[in-house]
Parts: sequence; structure tokens; C-alpha cells
Amino acid sequence: MNVYTIPMWRGQGIATALLKEIISFVRATEAKHLWLHTTEDGKRIYEKLGFVSTSKEMEIFWY
Repeated sequence: MNVYTIPMWRGQGIATALLKEIISFVRATEAKHLWLHTTEDGKRIYEKLGFVSTSKEMEIFWY
């Protein structure tokens, strides 16, 4: 439900690696869309992985 990296472990690619695995797993299914809610602190990591902001959330599509 939530992703959180404690401050002493931030900046080491842990959350990025986890999210890449999640995206890869979901892309192997019939799903074509992921969306999420984020904090301002977390927004940068999702943008780096291709998510875009909407009025309420961030999302990524593939076809």
C-alpha cells in the first residue's frame, strides 16, 4: 500500500529498483496502466520512471 525509504537509505537506488521490478511485473500482464498517489518528496522518483502528473495522481501507460 505504501512505499517509504528511511532517510539513511535514501539516494541508493532501493526504491527505484523496487519500482522497476513492479513496473516490469505489471507490464508482463494484461494491464496497460498504473496509477498512484504520491507526496512531493516522492514525486521525482516516479517522474524519473515515466509517470506523469494528473490533477489527482500520477500515472503511466504502455501499449
